[in-house]
Amino acid sequence: MYDKQTTHLTDCLDLLASIPFLSDSNERNELAQNIIDTLGGYPKPRHKNEVKEESPNELGAYFFTSTARNTAKLAQLECIPFDKAFAAITGNLERALGLLTDERK
Repeated sequence: MYDKQTTHLTDCLDLLASIPFLSDSNERNELAQNIIDTLGGYPKPRHKNEVKEESPNELGAYFFTSTARNTAKLAQLECIPFDKAFAAITGNLERALGLLTDERK
């Protein structure tokens, strides 16, 4: 049901697995941009004028994903250190994934 959403989330978590191997700020900045680009394709829970009612888990997952994307942007702007940003991004993506997979049960 949420295959497109979970794919975006797992793709970003896979990207984050490279953190221990990043040696300079250019590589961390590139990783942040890859996360921003990947999450940019995350689907909205519903489109304008759509009657469909989204579930609380679907809406929560969208908000966690949006927070992760914004955190990556803040890291690029040097408002947050990359290490703290990547930890926050990971947590938000894991929470989003948890909400989507919990709903499948």
